[in-house]
Amino acid sequence: MYKVQEVAKIAGVSVRTLHHYDSIDLMKPSNKGSNRYRYYSDDDLKLLQQILFLKELGFSLKKIQEIIKNGYDAEYAMARHIELLEQKKFRIEQLIDNARMTQEEFLSGESLSNEQRFSAFSIRHTPDRIDLYQKPEIEVSVKDDLENIKEETSVLEASEPEAAKPQKEAENLEEIDREANRIYSTVASLMQLPADAAEVQKEMAAYYHLLDRFYECTPNMFRNLANLYANDSRFSRTIDQHGDGLSDYLKDAMHVHANALQHA
Repeated sequence: MYKVQEVAKIAGVSVRTLHHYDSIDLMKPSNKGSNRYRYYSDDDLKLLQQILFLKELGFSLKKIQEIIKNGYDAEYAMARHIELLEQKKFRIEQLIDNARMTQEEFLSGESLSNEQRFSAFSIRHTPDRIDLYQKPEIEVSVKDDLENIKEETSVLEASEPEAAKPQKEAENLEEIDREANRIYSTVASLMQLPADAAEVQKEMAAYYHLLDRFYECTPNMFRNLANLYANDSRFSRTIDQHGDGLSDYLKDAMHVHANALQHA
């Protein structure tokens, strides 16, 4: 167990902050002694780490309370932390590049266009989406996706029937499903970018490779799967749990990747 002063030193927060978290029921110590001293457990410190991640991402204490009390899954949340921090990192890098261009404008005397001047400010970081931390009730299964698309013979056989033939049985479907859901969540956090943005297409390349581990994926099959995601409620209903409109956005992003593969 740790005293409040020890926790403050370990976590780099003030004792007053810890007292405040206790008073608003955000993080209460596991024990309070007869001397009214607060004693914190390792589990309390793990919770504090999650709170500090959420604060760093711009969530208010009120919203952090809502997230923590709403069926919080720390393992799932950590993946969301990484996605939002990567998004924040990208925005900061764009702002730094914009500042350097503006600095060069002063040094060189060559004026920037208005598009260049404000390019970095069009990328908005929206950290207050509580829904990102709500684990989907139904996670999308890659195996189910591909078994369903296999049944869509009217879609597939018209273009390339061989795509429905399994290449190999994946050795770890749970691992593949977990990675697929990571990709869906990551792409959901990038939907403010155009579908052909490098960050989005990086995830599409990962997704194409993931599907290829289970079936012999081709650009046409990838495109057909994208269409089903947007047009078939069996897919859109579960995919959109990661973000409103994700199935439509995913279709566009997958089409971009499929087209790039065909013209490579």
